[in-house]
Amino acid sequence: MNNYLGKKAAGFYLVLISVVAGIVATIYYVNWSTGISALNPLILTAAIFGVILSVLLLKWDNDYIVIAATVGYAVALFQLLSDSVGSFVDAFQGIVMFGDATQVGSILTIVYILAASSVCMIIAGFMRRVKA
Repeated sequence: MNNYLGKKAAGFYLVLISVVAGIVATIYYVNWSTGISALNPLILTAAIFGVILSVLLLKWDNDYIVIAATVGYAVALFQLLSDSVGSFVDAFQGIVMFGDATQVGSILTIVYILAASSVCMIIAGFMRRVKA
């Protein structure tokens, strides 16, 4: 195991951080969305797709997998934001009309974790993941 990690470069560890953050975001999203009966299958599928591809990237170093995993995280992130526009409008206006303003904190937490996964994957795409 030590020899395995000894051959890995900094990009590998960014992918590892992305995997952990993606798993945390997916679990948090499922827990939160089922509690308010608002589970979107596209968000869940995209987040799981990103996590699976990131795990595959830990085994096989391929730039196309980096791109596909980043797309998975980004689709989940932006779909969650677009689904939650009503809640943000209500929070900014101080009214209850389009969404649930009390959910903005949970939405932003999930968004920040998914954004961290995406950013780590983007940076890892420009770095070496295996030492030469």
